[in-house]
Amino acid sequence: MKVTVAIVGAKRVLPLRWEVLRPGLPPEAAQFEGDEDLTTWHFAAFSPQNQVVGVASYFLAPFPWHAVRRPYRLRGMATHPAYQRRAGVGRQLLTQSLAFLQRQGVDGVWCYARLEAVPFYQKMGFTWVEEAGLVDLPGVGPHRVGYLILSQRVQP
Repeated sequence: MKVTVAIVGAKRVLPLRWEVLRPGLPPEAAQFEGDEDLTTWHFAAFSPQNQVVGVASYFLAPFPWHAVRRPYRLRGMATHPAYQRRAGVGRQLLTQSLAFLQRQGVDGVWCYARLEAVPFYQKMGFTWVEEAGLVDLPGVGPHRVGYLILSQRVQP
């Protein structure tokens, strides 16, 4: 399914972020420190029916495992359950948002990836920080640390 990816405000990403990444927790659990910062970018993928089917947020944040001049942290990436692993929503969202960040001069992106999402990020070109091992995020579970150097990436 072809989606339209657009920059949106934090309020637009919160409902899907909460539904997919923080089920069973209060809605406030989907709000992250920095959501309203001027340096934060939020992206939404819209279906042809204008439904938000994917979200991703990028926060200016140091990356302690690799020297990157202007690193951003990918957080809160989620795809609506009806479109996961079959519609290409996540791939389109990540590809288009990373291309935007690269045009803005962002050198690298890093994330804590849920274990079930590691194959997706690997297909998208992320490298894993082996010395970080598994990182257990309280209330969320085990994650791997991944990164992508944008200056080495060819834009689509």
